[in-house]
Amino acid sequence: MRLSLPDVKAHLLTHLPTVVGAPVISKRPDQSNGVAPAAEFVVVIGTGGAGRSQKVTQETQLTLDSYAATTGKAMALALRVDAAMYALVASDLPVTAVDGWTPTESPDPDTGQARMTATYRLQSRLVKEAP
Repeated sequence: MRLSLPDVKAHLLTHLPTVVGAPVISKRPDQSNGVAPAAEFVVVIGTGGAGRSQKVTQETQLTLDSYAATTGKAMALALRVDAAMYALVASDLPVTAVDGWTPTESPDPDTGQARMTATYRLQSRLVKEAP
């Protein structure tokens, strides 16, 4: 049996949409093709972390941007995301601890769209690799 560090971002991209009720993606949609993005969506950006410690845990830092049509709707989405992030320790995901910052207003400078940003540090444990 081999153990490996989980791809926490990949887990979140799958898990969060079912919890927050909005698409969760890894890159802001490019609107240059004339296709508008969803009314609300969340972008997950890997921003580092302290890395591996004690041979069996990993700290990953992720920044989550919550986009919506208005500042109020963006904050409502960001607060759903915030609640979901802290609930990860009770989920089936290999996350053992979550620490983060309160979502803050950060309008997108390229699109002017309402955006709330929050950064989280997640501790995760090693997982068994599939045979």
